[in-house]
Amino acid sequence: MRKSLLAVALFVAFILPWALVLLVRPAEPVPEWCEFPYRIQNEAQPAGVINATVRNRFKADGSGSSILTGTITLRDRHYQLNRVSDYSWHRQGDFMLVNTHQVQIMANDTVPAALAAQVLFTSGREANNDFYQMYQLPNGDQIINYSGMPRLYCHT
Repeated sequence: MRKSLLAVALFVAFILPWALVLLVRPAEPVPEWCEFPYRIQNEAQPAGVINATVRNRFKADGSGSSILTGTITLRDRHYQLNRVSDYSWHRQGDFMLVNTHQVQIMANDTVPAALAAQVLFTSGREANNDFYQMYQLPNGDQIINYSGMPRLYCHT
């Protein structure tokens, strides 16, 4: 009897408060539209530069789309990048899981498939799953992080 009372007391003292914080904590809404430019200079193989813009739409029903446009330059070769991704997203607390279902390569996209698999932003790849961490700034803007680096900055 004494052991069970001790177990209940430990649960109430240490675990219950954390469970309440995680369950009761209000979550900031996910912005419906989010756009960000990015530039990646890859010094490994294949060496080159990606200059692109990503436009995301997070619909309230948990679906979304992303438009990736820009250029990739490798060894004096220039490729046009233009892809549209369809995904689903799920928010849990300060985290978001995004599952990319389909990526449509537009007619003016000239990036070879093998190169795209090596250098493209993960949301530009079919059947990709990404976890993001979200943080709302005091002015209402949101930072959505990936691997400890700012990934999306959403001004609301």
